[in-house]
Amino acid sequence: MNFFDTMKSKYGIDLNAEQRKAACHVTGPALILAGPGSGKTTVITARATYLIREAGVDPRSILTLTFNKAAQLEMDKRFSRLYGAEIPEKVHFATLHSFCNRVVRDYEGMKGRTLKRIEGNDQDVSKHQLLKDIYQNINNSRIGDDELENLINEIGLVKNSLIKDFEELNTSTKKFSLIYKAYEDYKRSNLLIDFDDMLTYAFNILSKYPALLQRYRNRYGYIQVDEGQDLSKIQFEIIKLLSAQNRNLFMVADDDQSIYGFRGAEPGNILDFEKQFEGCRIFRLENNYRSSENIVKLSSSFIKQNKNRYEKNHVTCNLAAKEPEIVKVRDQQEQLKFVLDRLKSGINDIKCENGGRRRKKQVAVLYRNNLSSILIADLLDRNKLPFKVRQNRLYFFKHWLVQEVTAFLHFALDPQDVEAFSKIYYKMNRYISKAMLECAMEGNGGRPVIDRIMNGVELKPFQINSLQELKLEFSNLAKKRPWNALEYIKTNFNYLDSIREYCRLAGLSFEYLWKLFDILQGIACNCQTLLEFLGRLTELDNLFEGDNKIKEQEVDLDITLSTMHSSKGLEYDGVFLIDLINSELPGDKVLEKASETKDLTELEEERRLFYVGMTRARQELFLIYPASANLEKHMPSIFVKEVNRLVKNDFAVGLGEGMIVKHSKFGRGAVISIEPPDQPNPISGQTVEIKFFNGTVKKLDLQLCLENRILEIEK
Repeated sequence: MNFFDTMKSKYGIDLNAEQRKAACHVTGPALILAGPGSGKTTVITARATYLIREAGVDPRSILTLTFNKAAQLEMDKRFSRLYGAEIPEKVHFATLHSFCNRVVRDYEGMKGRTLKRIEGNDQDVSKHQLLKDIYQNINNSRIGDDELENLINEIGLVKNSLIKDFEELNTSTKKFSLIYKAYEDYKRSNLLIDFDDMLTYAFNILSKYPALLQRYRNRYGYIQVDEGQDLSKIQFEIIKLLSAQNRNLFMVADDDQSIYGFRGAEPGNILDFEKQFEGCRIFRLENNYRSSENIVKLSSSFIKQNKNRYEKNHVTCNLAAKEPEIVKVRDQQEQLKFVLDRLKSGINDIKCENGGRRRKKQVAVLYRNNLSSILIADLLDRNKLPFKVRQNRLYFFKHWLVQEVTAFLHFALDPQDVEAFSKIYYKMNRYISKAMLECAMEGNGGRPVIDRIMNGVELKPFQINSLQELKLEFSNLAKKRPWNALEYIKTNFNYLDSIREYCRLAGLSFEYLWKLFDILQGIACNCQTLLEFLGRLTELDNLFEGDNKIKEQEVDLDITLSTMHSSKGLEYDGVFLIDLINSELPGDKVLEKASETKDLTELEEERRLFYVGMTRARQELFLIYPASANLEKHMPSIFVKEVNRLVKNDFAVGLGEGMIVKHSKFGRGAVISIEPPDQPNPISGQTVEIKFFNGTVKKLDLQLCLENRILEIEK
């Protein structure tokens, strides 16, 4: 019995022809182009087993590098579960960062000194606090949590991309180069390293100490790398150093899923792989075992619109299921209603069985930006539907704008709340000076703040009238329903106008801040009083911090909320992609750059991100875009338009005389003819004549029928 027959009979692993070729590769460089759901983890672990059992390779000389801890644990666990009893020697599965940390530890041993790590919950020195202090010292102002996250990403980009001249780098952080230098100087003086330093230190150590490099080359004669498309320049250089002598590099990647350019990932590493590794063999894993035929066909056609990629032909043996659905909704509230209605119906077309046993249906709501999770979480929580959130930090509830808006409400409910008043006195367009505020803070704490000002400062008659009107305004504000109260703050206090001016002066994005306000109004829609609304914000903040008791309830759905980035590598029975508008995905700046400079690099990465979202779905896929928000019209994402065009063209190509169709108004009927019959561009200008089973005959504009989703082929 050969190796693969044994794999099938003993372990239940039946590799297809291309998977077998890849798993049999022993010596020399190889690039494995592994599409979504193509079984790359199975191939990596099977290949390690083949090396040991068939090629006689020492298990300890195989190093498999992954990008995150979860992937490393999954591979290690799968390998041990399947082959551990027969291969007791340890095969090394490690993340790139943990491997580089090991290199740094060896260096510390050589030099007899220790570098202190400053990332992690148990560290004495906090990277976040250190950067906050440096920013404060250089810019004489505090940095917000979301701005701090951008700063950390920008520092990581410099290091991962090996950028030397970063003073000309276009960053969003004020005085970035000064902050970067101060941060690096402080760490160097105090023997500190952060997460990104593990890469730069390891690269420099391996480059400068050939004996240490040789030790690693001798130890690991076979190197496997997962998610190779996510390699940054420095990570790729480290792997080249390690594999240069033995050349036994097994790189598993999918250039169509390279979505981490903001972290320094360079898909060009994979696209130029053959040039950098002479004699490289390429294996294409194109069989998708995850998704239905409909999803595989559509997503494969969609990603082919990127030019800078390897050509692939994705196929599947899975049967066709429900066609992916493009859903246009009026606004955010209608989007929420659509998602809730589908979730409550259980996404009925999904069949969930595991070895004959029924299991929970796994559903994901995916979005481009973390902010989109807030209203969905509020919706699910209110409807007692359990969910989990996969994302990085969410700074919404602690953002200064949210704190200011809620300060208006706190002050309306408690006119003695001087702390709330101090946050908004200069934002309410009522000409209140800092001297007035200082008077209020020094006055009698048992009296309303505005009374303290009127009795403690010499005022002109118009100022007294203005303050008396302000007291009345806040008294009325306290009685309003939350949504109306926020609208009053926006219009009567001209709050958003003051924010717009602040953004103009500070160079910030007003659209982002307006979205924060819009989310507040979205939450307010379901609250009756200001106290209820403020309490709801606290509940949601706790929910995102992990205090979600609803999760314990038994429901027939396993719901995940995730950014598209965080969803990579995962799969679900049904997927909702929400907020699919141009300003979110690909983003206005990306579109502007592609239009003005003809540089499509960022646009193609955003298209890959959309593709990653689509290919998470096994059976059902909903692409949803709201037509408006804040009384402004939204443009659907150009990617939605591309998908829609592909769907319509496929429909037109598949439509023929005698076929049974269903019209949303006229019901079922048979196609009599399509005019003109031979059309270079399907749909455009064509009419379809249908004899409906109710006896009527209609000639219809095919393009209008498909754009409004009122005609479909009956299967």
